[in-house]
This record gives sequence, structure tokens and C-alpha cells, in this order.
Amino acid sequence: MTTNIDLEAVKRKIVRDYCQDGLMEVVFGAYFLLFGLALAGGSSGAFAAFVVFLAPLLQGLKKRFVYPRTGYVKLREGDPGSAPWFALGSLALGLVVLIVVLIALGIIGQPALWYRWMPIFFGIGMAGSFLGLGLAVRMARYFVIAGMTLLGGPTFALLPLPGKLENLGLFLAAVGAVLLVWGLIVFGLFLRRYPVVSEEAGDAVS
Repeated sequence: MTTNIDLEAVKRKIVRDYCQDGLMEVVFGAYFLLFGLALAGGSSGAFAAFVVFLAPLLQGLKKRFVYPRTGYVKLREGDPGSAPWFALGSLALGLVVLIVVLIALGIIGQPALWYRWMPIFFGIGMAGSFLGLGLAVRMARYFVIAGMTLLGGPTFALLPLPGKLENLGLFLAAVGAVLLVWGLIVFGLFLRRYPVVSEEAGDAVS
């Protein structure tokens, strides 16, 4: 008897399992929080470069805390799926919306006044990324985060802050704080659900 295997469902489960520990939210949440505070404080340039270390850091944490509990499966490289396309599309949409806002406010020709409204662009872009991830893994928390970032963009853009990058910085810091706290909670639950089985315990069971 021939058994049909739904490869997309298998891939979705693997990606979902990859996201179940909350470490991605912890790493990126901490980065957005610190980067946002640096932006708000006016010292952002050097800190932005640390983004290149996020992926190796996340992988290192997973090797230390996750893979000993759940194992490791690497997907074959190929079609990137819908999530990256959602991210790219949302960035393009965010740019269009930002330009429309600048034109409506009559400041499209005054680049020095654009900074305050940048949270709109980043909010839409981040919302699309989380929405694409949520659709890919079917996890409700990513839909909630997408809605939060979508609403947070214009909310922080409207705050009457004096600094050039304070609006954007506080927006990123707020998103980062939510991601960090939520990720730590999910990670704590993950550790309780999947304790490491010692070799002695494994030998006793066998």
C-alpha cells in the first residue's frame, strides 16, 4: 500500500518545533530592546552592527538548551516559503504608506522631519514578517505580535518627542521588551515540558 506523505505539513511541523522554545523571541527581543534604547539615546551606529551575531547566538543557545531535549533536523535548502515574501512585501507596503504620510503632512521635501514617522515603516514591515511566520507555523502568538507592531507604529510616531530618533527608538524598545518577556515565558515552559534525560536515567529505562 502506498502512503502519501504531505511534505508541506512535515516541513511546517519542523519549523513549528524550531519556534516552540521561544529563544528566537528572546534573542531578537533583547536586541530590539537594547538597539531601541541606543537609538533613543543617540548612540546607535556601533550597536547596529551586532545584528550579524544574532543568528550564531541563537544557534548556540539552541545547541546548548534545545537540541539535547528535542534533537535536531535540518531542512533541505530550496523554496524559502511564504514568510520571506510576506516580509519583503510588507517592507514595500510600509515604504509606500510612509511616503503617503509624508506627502499628506507636506514634509516630503524636508528629510530632517522624516525621522519621527519612521515607526510606521518599521511597524508595517515587522507586522508582515510576524504575519508570514505565523501563517507558516500556525502559532497564535505571532499573529498577536504582528497586530501589536502594526498598531504600535503609528502610535509611537504620534508621540511628541523632541529627539530625532526617539520615536523609532522607543518603538523598537517596546517591541523588544514584549518579545523578550514573552520569549522568556515560553522558554521557561519549554524547559519544564522537555527536561533533559540523563544517561543514567536512560539506561535505567532501557
